[in-house]
Amino acid sequence: MKYWVGVILNLCLWQSTWAQTNPPLQCESDEYSTYLVPSLENGFVLLDANKEVFQRLMKQYQYQEFYRGNEMEYLAPTSRVNQMRLIRKENTQVQFLLSPTKLMVIRQLEQDIAARKPIVSKDSNGMTWYHINYPTHQSSQVLRIGIKLESDSEDRVGRTWTIWSSTIIFSH
Repeated sequence: MKYWVGVILNLCLWQSTWAQTNPPLQCESDEYSTYLVPSLENGFVLLDANKEVFQRLMKQYQYQEFYRGNEMEYLAPTSRVNQMRLIRKENTQVQFLLSPTKLMVIRQLEQDIAARKPIVSKDSNGMTWYHINYPTHQSSQVLRIGIKLESDSEDRVGRTWTIWSSTIIFSH
């Protein structure tokens, strides 16, 4: 009996510690999948995560390793053939690649960025870069966030549909 009480207490304390050190990440769902949203909060957490924490978070949110040559590249499970929800971590950046993209998710991210009064620039590839200060445990750091939207059209059932895909990069 004492053994089981000890095991339950340890489990409860471990979960409490996990919840305090790793806040829940914001997710979005559609009829095909549930995936992590490219929000400022998610970007901060994933960018600051070391390799082990990043991999644990991907598994916690049921992302699957994507073996395409990059070590830390994960796909959200989906029941739709033409849908991609990819997160990749390389050195000092985290990339979200979403296709198709819900434009409201991008608008919300842009509103959150605008509230921090960013410096905005655009590169030759069509990526809009936002430079903002964000607090870390050490001091304030400059965070670069790149957003690129691309559209494509698809003819189906006698109509033409616009399909948006996006690349969002969080970088130190």
